[in-house]
Amino acid sequence: MVGKPKLPNWLAYIRPHVEPYQALGRGERRKYIEKLSKQTKLSDNSLRRMIAAAQFLEAEGITDLPPDGRLPLGSVENIARIAAHEPSRRRELLDEVRAGRTTIDQLAEELWKTRKRAKRLGATQQVPLDALVVETLKTKKGIDPKVVKTEKYAGAGAIWMYFDPQNLPSLLVHAKDYPPMVVMDGRHFGGGTASFMQQRKEFLRNVLVSATLFDAVLVYAPHSQEDIKRLIGHVHPEVARRILLIGDTGPPEVLIRT
Repeated sequence: MVGKPKLPNWLAYIRPHVEPYQALGRGERRKYIEKLSKQTKLSDNSLRRMIAAAQFLEAEGITDLPPDGRLPLGSVENIARIAAHEPSRRRELLDEVRAGRTTIDQLAEELWKTRKRAKRLGATQQVPLDALVVETLKTKKGIDPKVVKTEKYAGAGAIWMYFDPQNLPSLLVHAKDYPPMVVMDGRHFGGGTASFMQQRKEFLRNVLVSATLFDAVLVYAPHSQEDIKRLIGHVHPEVARRILLIGDTGPPEVLIRT
C-alpha cells in the first residue's frame, strides 16, 4: 500500500528552488539540499530527483500538478527513461498520467518493454547514416552524391571548446565546391530524468554551435524532430537556413515574432 506523500504538491514546493539550486557550485548545492532536507524531512536524493523532474516538466510546459495531484515523481522519472529511447512519446505519456489513465506500475512495465524493444532494434537495425546524409544533401541542397564524402568528426583545435561534451557531432561532411558540414546524431540519450534533460539540452546547444561554425549541420533525430523544429522556429533565419533535418516529416513549428 502506497503511503501518503510528505509533500501533497511536490512540484509546487520544488519549483522555486530549481533556479537557486542550479546557480550554485557543487559544494554550495550540497548545503542547499541539506537545508531543504531538514525542512521537509526528505532525503537529499529525493530532493535532487524532484529538481530533475521539475526541469523535465518545465520543458514540457507543465508547472503544477493536476487538482487531484496525479503526477507522481516516480511516474515522471519513468517517462523520462522511456523518452531516452523514444523521445516523441513523452508528452503522450504525461497526458495519460495526468488524466489518471496510466499508473506508475504500468509505466514501469512500459519502460521494461521499451528497453527490450530498443535493445532488439539496436541489434537488428543499423541506420546507414552516411547514405541518409547523401540523400538529404541531394534533396535539400542539390548536391551531386558523387562529390560527397563523410568521415568521423574528431574535432579540431580551438573549435572543440565551443561544444558541450555530450552528443558531439558524429560526422564531418565534405562536398566539392562547398564548405565543410557536420552531422548531429540525436538517437542516443541517457537513462534517468537528469541525464535525459542534460543531454537533450546539450544536444540542442551543439546543434546551434554547429550551425554557427559550419555552413550546414545535418540533424538526425527521428524521435525528437519536434525539438529541432521548435529550435529552427526560434533562431535567426540565417541560422535556421543552416539546420537541415535528416528524414524530415513536415514543416518546422512557426514562431510568430512580435
